[in-house]
Amino acid sequence: MMRSLVQSLVLIATINVVGVQSFITSTPSFVRTQITERSSPSVKTLLTRNAHTGDSSSSLLKLPDSDIPIPFAETKNESATPEQQQQSTGFIECFADSVAIVKGVEYTIGTPCDYAVALCYFDDEENLVPIELDDIMMDDIFPIAESIVEEEFGEELVLVRTPQTLTLVGELEEGEEDDYDEENSIDQDGAQDEDEEEVEILLTFDHAGQEVNLVKILDPVLLVGKEDENSPEQRILLTEEESDSIMPVLEELFLEQSLEEDEED
Repeated sequence: MMRSLVQSLVLIATINVVGVQSFITSTPSFVRTQITERSSPSVKTLLTRNAHTGDSSSSLLKLPDSDIPIPFAETKNESATPEQQQQSTGFIECFADSVAIVKGVEYTIGTPCDYAVALCYFDDEENLVPIELDDIMMDDIFPIAESIVEEEFGEELVLVRTPQTLTLVGELEEGEEDDYDEENSIDQDGAQDEDEEEVEILLTFDHAGQEVNLVKILDPVLLVGKEDENSPEQRILLTEEESDSIMPVLEELFLEQSLEEDEED
């Protein structure tokens, strides 16, 4: 039994923070929020003090909107299963949003060109839990979900196992505003916990007795990559160690920019 966005009302659920890092790339929640309100097309520059070194070596450059995709490639994962190697594209196309300079190294912050989605299930406490991209469970479920999307939407949409987040390539028909039903929202008072992500359930199917949901991530997803020396037109996604070092600095840069914009207003 399967229900889709076309066949039923849009359902809104909040996704539990457990496992979110696999498809949000460790991006701080407020950083994702700031990106929803873009500045004017003109480039804005911010120079701030590096909180970790105490020097002025970090800067953030806000870029004008662009429709030129940039491939963000993942580093080779030696522990990847054969299924992961076969199913994964190895890169995800993004639109550049900002450029940051940290300790002399340039980092590009991008948003996926296609819809960021996830495969999730409800746990015993009714929390919507995402299936990690490197989870063996994903190896089994992804081909099924890929096939169901093809059956449901034909050539209009394709589910792709891209790095950091699954993506849905194509044009997703937006439901009418009147289709949104507040009663279907888990967070009915509109106050969302800062550790939760809002998602839209696109379709639901059963696998081995488990109900699995394909959801569209409504909060902006930001990916961070550094220039590929061998291929300047693409970026290399941060490793976990690099992310732990760089993300706190980017967090401060975005916060400083937000405060500066508030003062201007």
